[in-house]
This record gives sequence, structure tokens and C-alpha cells, in this order.
Amino acid sequence: MYAELAKNEQGRYALPNGEYFTADDDIEALIKDQWIKTTVHHNNDDYYLVGFADIPMEGLIAKYPNVV
Repeated sequence: MYAELAKNEQGRYALPNGEYFTADDDIEALIKDQWIKTTVHHNNDDYYLVGFADIPMEGLIAKYPNVV
């Protein structure tokens, strides 16, 4: 399942079905019309994507790797 991420009550970025991403989780995100596989990290303030720290996770289209 891929969908738009939104911050949940625990402060993690979640898919609408309740699955969420936390530090060290693998993730695929739709960035500039391409699926990019990376990892989620936390900087003591918020979560971010490794290699794409300047792209906010809120509202990003994402999925777990290898999931259609």
C-alpha cells in the first residue's frame, strides 16, 4: 500500500491504514516522480529521510519497500 504520510499521535509518520515508520525503518518515497528507497532517521526533533532531509515527510507519498 502506498499513500500520503501523516504524523500520528505518537509523532511517527503513518499511512492511512495505521502502519507507521520509525527510526531505521526502510521506506520507499515518491520523490520527483521516482520511487526512492531510503531509511527513516530521527534527529531529536523530527523524522527525516536519509539523503533527503530537506524534504518534509508530512504529505509525502510513501510505502514499505517492495510493496505494490
